[in-house]
Amino acid sequence: MMKTARRFKKEMSFKSLKGLERQVAKLLKELAAVPFFSNLPKSLVGDLKLGILEGLSNAFLHGGSDARRPARLSLEALPRSIEIRIEDWGEGFAFQAALRRRPSDFEANGRGLIILKNLFDSVQYRKGRPNRLVLVRKLARPKKLDDAIELFNLLQEGIQQLRPKHHLYDRFLDFVVERFNVERASFLLFDPETQRLRVATSRGLSSKIVSKIAVASGEGVAGYVFKTSRPLLVNNAGKQRSGGPRLRRQGYHTSSFVSVPVIASPMHIGEETIGVLNLTDKRDGTRFTANELKLLNVMAAQAASAFRIRDLLDTVKQHEGLNRELEIVHEIQSRLVPEHFPRVGDLEVGGHCQLSMRGGGDYYDVIQVGEGLRGVVADVSGHDVGSAITMASFRAIFRSMVFDPNSPGYLQQVLRWAMHEDLIKLHQFISCWVFEYRADGELRVSGAGHPPLLHYQAVQKKWHAIFSNHLPLGLEDESKPQNKKIELAKGDVLIFYTDGLFDPRMRATGFDKQNFCETIERHLHLSAPELVREIAREVSPHHLALQKPDDIAVLVLRRRP
Repeated sequence: MMKTARRFKKEMSFKSLKGLERQVAKLLKELAAVPFFSNLPKSLVGDLKLGILEGLSNAFLHGGSDARRPARLSLEALPRSIEIRIEDWGEGFAFQAALRRRPSDFEANGRGLIILKNLFDSVQYRKGRPNRLVLVRKLARPKKLDDAIELFNLLQEGIQQLRPKHHLYDRFLDFVVERFNVERASFLLFDPETQRLRVATSRGLSSKIVSKIAVASGEGVAGYVFKTSRPLLVNNAGKQRSGGPRLRRQGYHTSSFVSVPVIASPMHIGEETIGVLNLTDKRDGTRFTANELKLLNVMAAQAASAFRIRDLLDTVKQHEGLNRELEIVHEIQSRLVPEHFPRVGDLEVGGHCQLSMRGGGDYYDVIQVGEGLRGVVADVSGHDVGSAITMASFRAIFRSMVFDPNSPGYLQQVLRWAMHEDLIKLHQFISCWVFEYRADGELRVSGAGHPPLLHYQAVQKKWHAIFSNHLPLGLEDESKPQNKKIELAKGDVLIFYTDGLFDPRMRATGFDKQNFCETIERHLHLSAPELVREIAREVSPHHLALQKPDDIAVLVLRRRP
């Protein structure tokens, strides 16, 4: 088999700006005609085009290029990077001094350097005869967990715009292809009717091959990954391990590939594998790593959550009626709040979410991590579809980060950073508590603008309130992440709740925080789930008596005596 060319170089001269955009478009079309570079993301090609046009325009407008002294362009594409060199014969300019200026200091036609700095990984300039501008765009960007959050924000934008599902699939795959610098990629979805995995979107595969792909559960690599819900990293396709899938590697350039299940929840709680993501043939010829596999798992989880939200919107939109938006809110909220909780040692967990007629964004979640638990209780402002979708986004980011070894305070900061831009745009904010429980009874908690925790200490027979240190998400908070330690002794009860539990209007019906605490003390012999049911029975009549009641979410942690 003939080896695919992995290098492209082209040199051109330009005597004027006439027809410049057409010639640059032709150049990039020639680059895409090389099989190795045929799958470059559209966003990257757009950046290259803008960078070349900006550089050549400056060569004529400021560099003195003309028909006698044409500007020269050289474009060289290699597996790891693309380099653009532009030369002109003008007087040049003070490059370092220009870099120190703020964008607002430039005239309208002098901000090209700032644009280039944002588009390329490296911008260098040599003043001389000729002057030389060198732009470098790396094809393999550093792969960090932040990329997973960026991916979800990208998909979230598509959801808010109610884009079709295939649009989200394309955004997902383009993002992954660019981040991992691969030639070939495919996203397969499971079709319940045919019981086969079929290609939803692909890059670098011929349409003839794509149309023939129909993989049964357990068949080949994709079927194996789908059936087992476990990712697969292979760096030597020539060796087949016992009990593993049968590998078919005809027509590929490298022996390294990854296949990752697309699952909405990393813990598989109430979720199912909906598809498989396959990546192969890195452009630079390197192998996939275990860290890259971990990042892909997180990205796949983020994408699956976004796809599920979009599916849910499609499902509930099919229902007709006057309360259509309310149905959507309730459907999203009720499906994403867990019904069952993991158990660790002698700790019991119980939760209750009482939705009002308006619906909203009250939410809690608890996931087992090693020998302990991690959880969150949150409240999104507002009572509409936007609040419910924001809550679903918050849940997806929390679940994708829950296994990170850092503290609850750090996790809360990540949630703040990840949600900030969307919250600003939507005029929303989120209050929350993030917590971590260890088997020895120690809790670490970090709060952001949420009502105080209520801790009943069994030995002292006293209540203790724990207040949050940070502002709600969506508001600027430059303070360092803080964690508070709580010793949950045997018989102790810790209660997380949203502000609807102690709505001031319920005092007129005879319910307040004191009544609530007395109810808990009367039923300390009950388990956490039973205690939550007793709370619901006590609160419901007062809650429903309000004209426009708020949602209520309550999460109870109790150590058995």
